[in-house]
Amino acid sequence: MKNISGNLSHDNLWIRSGYAFLYFFAFLALAYAFGFLILPEGVMKELPIPALMVFQAEASFFSSFIKTAAYNSFMLLVIIGMNLYRVRSLTLGNFPLYTNTVIMGLFAGTNSFSGDVSTFTLEGWLLFLQNGFLEFSAYILACAATVRLAVFHAKRWRGEKFKKIREFKEIRLSKLELLFQLIAFGLLAIAALNEWKHIS
Repeated sequence: MKNISGNLSHDNLWIRSGYAFLYFFAFLALAYAFGFLILPEGVMKELPIPALMVFQAEASFFSSFIKTAAYNSFMLLVIIGMNLYRVRSLTLGNFPLYTNTVIMGLFAGTNSFSGDVSTFTLEGWLLFLQNGFLEFSAYILACAATVRLAVFHAKRWRGEKFKKIREFKEIRLSKLELLFQLIAFGLLAIAALNEWKHIS
């Protein structure tokens, strides 16, 4: 855990982004393998996951695009907001990021996504690259770009309240961090367009 938190909070943005992608693929692969080898196929189809209720087929481009972009932007803002809190060297925005990674891996491993495309086929993986991977890349870049901006800090995971270590007006993003944020929102827009193309 110490090595993971240290890698995800590395001083160099490129290095911590690289580790963030590495952990994303590791958690995704482990969750996929667990779902594929242990759980019954389709077991998660009936779970009330918010994303599944948002990403339903729509007749119009506008409705589909807005719903997809709004949900993904909300998730990105949750990750950024939770990065204002840090325990030891790990900011909390990593938790929704990698929790969603594991959930997606389990859905893929059990072939539980709705629609007629199986995650056990090449077509399913190509669809993931066009939609899911772009969305998670946006989450990862936004998370990595904001881990140095913690406002509240605790030295222990249990038994200690968060202490304010800076004022909100002191929060600053470097030019590279701002660029990463812009790229993240751009990736979400492209993913929303791809989502519409798939369901139209």
